[in-house]
Amino acid sequence: MFRGICLFIFIQLAIGIIGFSQENNLDEFVAEQQAKLVYDESKLIQAPNTQVLLIPPEHFVADPKINGFAHPGSATTIQVIEIPERSYKSIDKSMTEEYIKSQGYEFKERQTMITEKGNNAVIYFVSFIAEDIEYERAMFFTGDQNTIWINVNYPLSIKKLIYPAIEATLKSVQQ
Repeated sequence: MFRGICLFIFIQLAIGIIGFSQENNLDEFVAEQQAKLVYDESKLIQAPNTQVLLIPPEHFVADPKINGFAHPGSATTIQVIEIPERSYKSIDKSMTEEYIKSQGYEFKERQTMITEKGNNAVIYFVSFIAEDIEYERAMFFTGDQNTIWINVNYPLSIKKLIYPAIEATLKSVQQ
């Protein structure tokens, strides 16, 4: 009986230590990932085939075919488009729910944002299905003289994991 009680106490202690250790590891991991999202101008790079500078998320690879970056493991892409001599505000005015629907997307939400350089921006979130997977697209627009348009596509199922890094990337955008 005494051995059984001692064994039970030992197992409970071991489980508590392992749980505490895993919790600390998770807290450390989250803190490390959040530290990577801090804006650091020295990390700005030029998107392929554009004049746009940004800080892509970790593990994203430059892909000149899309003028942006891709993360093959998550099927996430960042495509950069430049529209010269046109303010993002004119594009924002034309982005109605009806227009978005006519393009084959479901409108979800519109948000405003301020970039790290203090520029106003707008993001439209839309959804679509490709190969039986539901995706979300964040369409980001900024630029008073020349519009920077960035499309970020990601499986909706990983949004909670990937969006903080995507948001940090979008905030870093500049010409």
